[in-house]
Amino acid sequence: MFRIVSALVEAFVARALAKTATPAADAHATFGLYPWLARELSQLGWLPRPVTAELVIAWLAFALAIGMLAQSARIDVSEERGEAAAVLAAVFPFASVFGHANADALFLLFAVAAFHGFRQGQWVMAGVAGALATATLPVGILMLPGLAWTGWRREGRASVRLIVALGLTACGLIGYFVFLYYRGGPPGGWGTAMDQWGFHLAQAPWAAFERLHTTQPTAVDALSGVVAVIFLAAVPLVWWRFDGGYALYMLGLMWMALTSGRHEELGRACALMFPVFVLIAGVRWRVAVVAVTITSAMFYALALVLR
Repeated sequence: MFRIVSALVEAFVARALAKTATPAADAHATFGLYPWLARELSQLGWLPRPVTAELVIAWLAFALAIGMLAQSARIDVSEERGEAAAVLAAVFPFASVFGHANADALFLLFAVAAFHGFRQGQWVMAGVAGALATATLPVGILMLPGLAWTGWRREGRASVRLIVALGLTACGLIGYFVFLYYRGGPPGGWGTAMDQWGFHLAQAPWAAFERLHTTQPTAVDALSGVVAVIFLAAVPLVWWRFDGGYALYMLGLMWMALTSGRHEELGRACALMFPVFVLIAGVRWRVAVVAVTITSAMFYALALVLR
């Protein structure tokens, strides 16, 4: 319901201020599992306008991802704090991306499920979820180091079960590429498609922060830069408090966002870094968690209007 209300508010603001969506907002809607599910759902023909199959999948995936996050967070924190982590993920300033017609919410669902499976030793679920994640967003392949570290820490060695689960995770992306290859490649060519799918290495990672000082960024770009700095600073804390796999996952997402040359990718990537929300929810002082939640919700509303 929170996603639906946010989408309606944003649609009203866009109409009132005569805004149009930027092409980058839907750049992740052309790869893999998400457009296939959208096509299958749209064939049913029962959705009333302006609701689309793409939005329904994004909203349902986000609801499931939030539930999965609350469940997975109980490995590290109490049930109540796990629910707090889910709330923080929902009111994160750039969480509005999950209400758009893109694959981010679907990827978050599978990424949380994959790490949960690797940490709990549920290898079949972990491998399948990892494969679905890499078949949803190509940047999901950067989860492999984090998943490998998590599984190795649990097993204490490179076991057959761990290797099979990691192989399944990689097969999601590889299998989709093979499928596209035998269909003649993606429309527009592989170079154009890789750019749209997020594999656009346009600059050094530190260049994104340099541009914030040398140019006049918009309010949303400045906010995404500040949030990115905070999340980078949280990486050592995540490594210390939880598992190094979570920290490697965050570094992989941040590296791709920083090298993309797109400021909007910073906030988008941070919205997928669920370990930070578990970290904040686990703070001993409840008043601090409440204060962060309220502040985040205020900036969520601001970012929603300024997009």
